[in-house]
Amino acid sequence: QRVVGSDAQIFVDDTPHPVIDWSETGLRLERFPGGPKANDRFAFRFVLPLTSEDVFEFDAWAEVIHNDESGIGIRYLSLEENLAARLRAVVRVMGTTDVTLPKGAISYD
Repeated sequence: QRVVGSDAQIFVDDTPHPVIDWSETGLRLERFPGGPKANDRFAFRFVLPLTSEDVFEFDAWAEVIHNDESGIGIRYLSLEENLAARLRAVVRVMGTTDVTLPKGAISYD
């Protein structure tokens, strides 16, 4: 299940990059000059505003699967169990609905 067209961004070296789509295992970015190549690994910060008061964000490492005309496909590396569960919960809600989320709509339990 993938989330498409959200306001998610990742920050690499404090530079924002819009996310095309994402899931609990990885994400896809638009290509950009100097972007990472296949098999490159890098640290990033994922930021997704859920409401005006609630932001889902995390830091992780990623590995580039491909960098071609479809974008930069990356997979997350070594997510802690708690973060993986939170990510799964957000994907489950956002991947099945296309509505504005009320505060508290996503439970990490």
